[in-house]
Amino acid sequence: MLRIIMLMLIMFYPVSSFSAVKIMTTRVVLNEKDNEQSFVIKNTGDSPSLLQLWLAEKEDESIEIKGDVPFTLSPPVSRINAQKSKVFRIISLENVSTSLPKDRESVFWINVLDAPSIKEGSEGSNKLNVAFRTRIKLFYRPVSLKGSPEESATRLNWTEKRSGNDYIYTVTNNEPYSVSFANFALLSGEKEVSELPGGMVGPYSTKTFSFKNVSTNNVKMKYQYITDLGAFVTAYYPK
Repeated sequence: MLRIIMLMLIMFYPVSSFSAVKIMTTRVVLNEKDNEQSFVIKNTGDSPSLLQLWLAEKEDESIEIKGDVPFTLSPPVSRINAQKSKVFRIISLENVSTSLPKDRESVFWINVLDAPSIKEGSEGSNKLNVAFRTRIKLFYRPVSLKGSPEESATRLNWTEKRSGNDYIYTVTNNEPYSVSFANFALLSGEKEVSELPGGMVGPYSTKTFSFKNVSTNNVKMKYQYITDLGAFVTAYYPK
């Protein structure tokens, strides 16, 4: 009789396409005046899942729960049965107004670790049990902010520099909102010659994105930024 092999692997994806557990939004926005916000997680699989949730200040590969964030997430551990959903709440703590800047939004990460249960009747065979971590951003917005995230995305200042066969694009965000990018591509005419994964530029900050080993001349950069509703909006530099 084969010995049961139980291996637990932690797989990291911003939004996992393999996990049966789905966060039913791409981001959570918590406004200062609301004090709390909720989001839904659905188990689309055919067996229960045990979830552990936590908040983090930075995006990293660790599953260690660390960092002092001025919010609480409820419940932090939960079981969701097959084809069922559950509502989770993020609640501001009393020190949130004194611990975070008032002139810009702050960004945190909601982490969800999904440990699916073993199907009944599968105990007698070799089994690879995989736990998935998915994560989305939490945006905390003070009441004093002017404008909107969508306006911020249209006011970005880009510069281009070429170094050998590398195209280097620097973006400056002079607005109080973060701008998240889904992807970047370099175009020669209508042809895509290079691409980069997405990223984010924070409020009042600068970030650089580099395309390596591109020999083509006369290129244009295409990028997509993400709205609060999760829509991808296409833009170009130069416009």
